[in-house]
Amino acid sequence: MTNAMPLSLQKLKYRFYAVLLPVFLLVASMGWYEEFKKADKDPANMIIMPTLIALYLISIFVLFFKKDWSEAVEKFMIIAVCLVSAVKFTYVVTHELEQTMSLGPFTFWMPMFYMFLFFLLNIRWALIVTAATYVWFLGVGIYKLPDLMGTPASFLLIHYFFANLVFLVTLFFLHTVKQSYIKAEVLEEMANTDYLTGLPNRRKIDKELVKGLKNEQRLSIIYLDIDHFKQINDSYGHTAGDMVLKEFTNKTLEILDKEDLLGRWGGEEFMLLLKNRDIGKAKLLAEKIRKHISQHDYETINGLTASFGVAELQAGDTLDSLLNRADKALYEAKNNGRDQVAVNEQ
Repeated sequence: MTNAMPLSLQKLKYRFYAVLLPVFLLVASMGWYEEFKKADKDPANMIIMPTLIALYLISIFVLFFKKDWSEAVEKFMIIAVCLVSAVKFTYVVTHELEQTMSLGPFTFWMPMFYMFLFFLLNIRWALIVTAATYVWFLGVGIYKLPDLMGTPASFLLIHYFFANLVFLVTLFFLHTVKQSYIKAEVLEEMANTDYLTGLPNRRKIDKELVKGLKNEQRLSIIYLDIDHFKQINDSYGHTAGDMVLKEFTNKTLEILDKEDLLGRWGGEEFMLLLKNRDIGKAKLLAEKIRKHISQHDYETINGLTASFGVAELQAGDTLDSLLNRADKALYEAKNNGRDQVAVNEQ
């Protein structure tokens, strides 16, 4: 994929596949079973249905067991389904339309296929693939149309092409709107994310704190500050310092629950926001993180410690007063020798 796709959209896309691929597999299997039972079997369906079943099985396997193959398989699936659609349409128009006066179930599935293309691909490739598919269909229709003139089949075919054209134009405009929302979401995610650690930045943490104050939630905060970080940069270099920040982040996240929000406050300082936890539980968690950090063997340095300042939201607090109490606790921990947890309960 060439789109810059935010994580939330990637998860949505994964869920989309997880739900629909088994449904498609079931529909294709039932269609093949029904075709297999017929005395007069459709030769096209006897080839297409097993092909689709195989493609869906491969896709489901990749989706759940080999996610790193997903991009390559996705492209293969698009090409394969385009070819299957071209073969099916060509067969229906040239062999069945004049007798049945119907394009069959194929008609119902093509709009869904076009939607998949615009959902999966960027706008340029979506237009190329859908245009190529549409031009192929149109070419088959123009080739067969002289034989169908004056019959209901000719009006059905012409109506089908116009309806598909309108549908594709509509999809193009909807895709443009979707891309605008994606760009807005990407920019929002970038504005709230620290580029080095991938954590929420100070802007994001501030928003969550203001929300907690407004809703009068029970919450505690912890300042986490890496001890002697300047010496790490001076002794090992800034690249090593960046590695330490990333490793510190990962080790801290190992201790936290899903609802705990860790963010990078700035430099070597981090902020941990704990919802529905009093100061006693926050202190215990800070101590647990402190021991976990100090006992870890780091790749680029000999050892690492951190200091912690803990405070709890109290009645009448403002954002500044809450942060000031946690800041005073952090300074107390540092002034008393570092590698410890201090609490401000005033």
